[in-house]
Amino acid sequence: MKIRRWIHYVLLIVFVMGAVYSVSHFYVSPRSHAVPGASAPAFSSLNLEGEEIDLTNYEGKGVILNFWASWCNPCVNELPLLNEAYRLTGVEMLAINVGENKETIQRFVDRYELEFPVVLDSDLKIKQKYQVVGMPLTVVVDADGTVLERHEGELTEMEDILYLMDQIKGD
Repeated sequence: MKIRRWIHYVLLIVFVMGAVYSVSHFYVSPRSHAVPGASAPAFSSLNLEGEEIDLTNYEGKGVILNFWASWCNPCVNELPLLNEAYRLTGVEMLAINVGENKETIQRFVDRYELEFPVVLDSDLKIKQKYQVVGMPLTVVVDADGTVLERHEGELTEMEDILYLMDQIKGD
């Protein structure tokens, strides 16, 4: 009987410690990244040409960040529309490829004649900073580096894309 009671106490202590850890981790660690009103998480990575791309280079201008992969059908549908909007507006845009190799990305870029810079996130660090769960993800960052909008999912209408771009142009 004493062993059973001892086991119950140990299990209770383990449960309480787990609960305390979970609650403290929830309040101590940042819960929200790249949400409207927050500062856009800084990052630096290479583009397809091997040049360093740093988010701070876009301060004073604003930028659209689009997280994508070539195996993502909604991304494949959306990127040509984003490319056309980029051509029309001149609003800065970075297409952040999540986890693919350079050759795969280059074939995709060539096939769809994408004109905006493509950032490589092969180590998934940018994805983690922006807490990307599903793709595509489009984040609008204003000239001050503040996230204005976070659109999860495919943008299917040019009107919606131009609306997001107008938020930066209106700065």
